[in-house]
Amino acid sequence: MKSEHNAPTSDPNEVRKTVGIVVNPTAGLGKGEGVGRRVMAEFRRRGFQVLDLSAENARDALARARAACLTPVDALVVVGGDGMVHLGVNAVIGTPTPLGIVPAGSGNDFARALDLSPRKQMEAIDRIVQALGSNSIAEMDAVQVEPYVLRAHVGRLKIARQSTKPFSESVRRWYVGTLSVGLDAAVNAQANEYKWPKGHLKYLRAVFASVPRFKPYGYSITIDGKKFESRGTLAAISNAPMFGGGIPISPGADMADGKLEITFAKALNVSGILKVFPKLYKGTHVDDPAVMVYSGKEIIIEPSESGTFPPVAMADGEVIGPVPLKVVVHPGVLRILR
Repeated sequence: MKSEHNAPTSDPNEVRKTVGIVVNPTAGLGKGEGVGRRVMAEFRRRGFQVLDLSAENARDALARARAACLTPVDALVVVGGDGMVHLGVNAVIGTPTPLGIVPAGSGNDFARALDLSPRKQMEAIDRIVQALGSNSIAEMDAVQVEPYVLRAHVGRLKIARQSTKPFSESVRRWYVGTLSVGLDAAVNAQANEYKWPKGHLKYLRAVFASVPRFKPYGYSITIDGKKFESRGTLAAISNAPMFGGGIPISPGADMADGKLEITFAKALNVSGILKVFPKLYKGTHVDDPAVMVYSGKEIIIEPSESGTFPPVAMADGEVIGPVPLKVVVHPGVLRILR
């Protein structure tokens, strides 16, 4: 039987394109390494030079990928879920190298937004190869997050930082999906501890584990210079519509409109949480009177004395750090092969 994915014929004198590939071996409940080997073999079969940039840990993989992108390679391809996309984004931004994605994780929220399926990895490779051949590159927004310098006092917790000293580039991070800094972040962190179930069911399990010990958080949030303070339950700053394995946290978010969507749920008790959170799965939570949706380009999120200290922020399923944080969208800085 003839293969559906035949290697293209090429001029033997033609200079071969080089792709750097980073694989998360733990993606897809441990199946990522095997998927990665097949992806690399397929690119080689199609005439590409392949650089395996994978490493034993994410920090080393990012360093290897970043160095390759500055060389540059013709493309950086990440094989895995949202965590690998997060790594890829931080590797390519500010370089000439575009990013290709072969989904192989259990979440794959950014891949979903690009209509990529982890069950159709050859199709994802097809799209990358075709995009490289035709130079079809989509320019999408990315979001920079960094510690916000201030001097604050929250209850008995003091946060003292110099107000003028700049942060090094190593402190700044980029994300493309959603930054969570409420119960959603606590749930995300809890979900990351689970080996099962997959996708949004893992998130649902984490909700039931996290809700009983919840106490409302205190926030001071500034959106494009306008500040409000409130006790709250959920705070998400989104560039893309979905998080948590396919949950439409911000149905109106658009990755190419130069704006962020902020989803904020006021202080809720356990019964209120159990009423609102199921609506997340259909995106109807935004119609609940307890939920407010804002839009902006620069968001500063700080702790407030009105409630407990917010949890450590997560973005694209990865740990970012504690508030206070400054979040800024940068239009069109991410180059995606699609």
